[in-house]
Amino acid sequence: MLENLVQDKIGHEQYGLFAALNALAFLFIVILDLGINQFVTKKFATESQAQSDLYSTYFSFKFALAGFYPFFMILVGYLLGYENNEIVLLFLISLGYCGLQLIMYLRAKFQASQLFTIDSIASISDKSILIVVTGILLWIGITLDNYIEARLFATFLALALVAIPAIKIYSPKAFSFNWNYLDWKSIVKQTYPFAFITVLFSVHDKIDQVMIERMLGDHASGLYAGAYRWLDAFMMFLWTILPMFFARFAFYKNTKQDLTKVLTMAQIVSAVPMIFVSCFVWFHGEQLFFLLGNSTGPEIIEMTFCLKILFIAVFIHAYFACLGTLLSATGGEFYINRMLIFSILINIILNLLLLPFMGIAGAAIATVISTLFISLSYLIYIIRKGEAYIDFYIYFRLSIAALITVGAFYICTIFEVKWFIATAISGAALVGTAFILGLQKAIHKM
Repeated sequence: MLENLVQDKIGHEQYGLFAALNALAFLFIVILDLGINQFVTKKFATESQAQSDLYSTYFSFKFALAGFYPFFMILVGYLLGYENNEIVLLFLISLGYCGLQLIMYLRAKFQASQLFTIDSIASISDKSILIVVTGILLWIGITLDNYIEARLFATFLALALVAIPAIKIYSPKAFSFNWNYLDWKSIVKQTYPFAFITVLFSVHDKIDQVMIERMLGDHASGLYAGAYRWLDAFMMFLWTILPMFFARFAFYKNTKQDLTKVLTMAQIVSAVPMIFVSCFVWFHGEQLFFLLGNSTGPEIIEMTFCLKILFIAVFIHAYFACLGTLLSATGGEFYINRMLIFSILINIILNLLLLPFMGIAGAAIATVISTLFISLSYLIYIIRKGEAYIDFYIYFRLSIAALITVGAFYICTIFEVKWFIATAISGAALVGTAFILGLQKAIHKM
């Protein structure tokens, strides 16, 4: 919500520049990670005996990558023709990603140790600090420069706070720096499948923003960012809970019955909230732009139309995102990589075809089609391999709940019920349907 205020204050063009630079930095985030975070979670969730000996080696390599990445991004910015002040902003954004990736590394340890409460607190630490700092800037006067600086400050303060319990739990030795080229080379050999997934997901998520800025300009980039922000915001729910399921999937990877139970829980926990927010956006998405008071009517209409298309992709993720997490945790990395390559190619080709004629709505359509492709590929693979049983009856019950929710919103629209009352009624209909269909019992059986 605060980002809406930020965009409203600094304008669509300035925010569009930030969104493009942020997306560009995210495209190369694999350099910061190389798959280490996911590998650490998977390895130490199944091999807890190895934790004390290997943590310092992984930390040292991670820290070295963080020292290299922001300077690499300066080179990228220069080669793409950005001006000096834009390259400085790109450097600061890249430094922020260094801090975020170190936080993610600490969270990977917490997840591997099944310390999900600490992990949950760590997951919101930087965002909580940023909310406070951004609120102060909005009061005293916000610019693009000091907003990026505030993000950097919030990230490194959060890193310092998260490091305190990590050092207490794993001892300072786990964070000692150990320069060992042979060990680092061995890490790359083990983690490169996860690194490939990281770079492909980065491209899959952010290529739209970069292509829009290069093809349509900063203003269009700002409008797309205004819509895509809400996808990112609601998807944060999945990116918060799915890493926890990743650790559980890895823990039960050799026990099909237990793995199936965890998958069933993941399906329900992932789907129900995302079904509700998708239905809300389709019927009342324009309400999410109430903070963009300086936007014109046509700009709000364009962002709202784009948003409603994007949330078809969110609805697809509600059903299938947990399947990708299952594959990553149980040895399906190479298949995910191949399917992501195809999905990215579909996305890029569709963007090239649709952006000149449909504007930012074309990018949203490309996102939906590529998301559907990758999601169905997960489902087909799991059915074919049979490592876990897909409970299609759960999907059927979730679909009934979704139809009831859509119906409730639609009826409220016909009778011109106020949007907030319609949301409450439709939410109650979803919860009631979920209980009638016994979805809560499926979770309790886990």
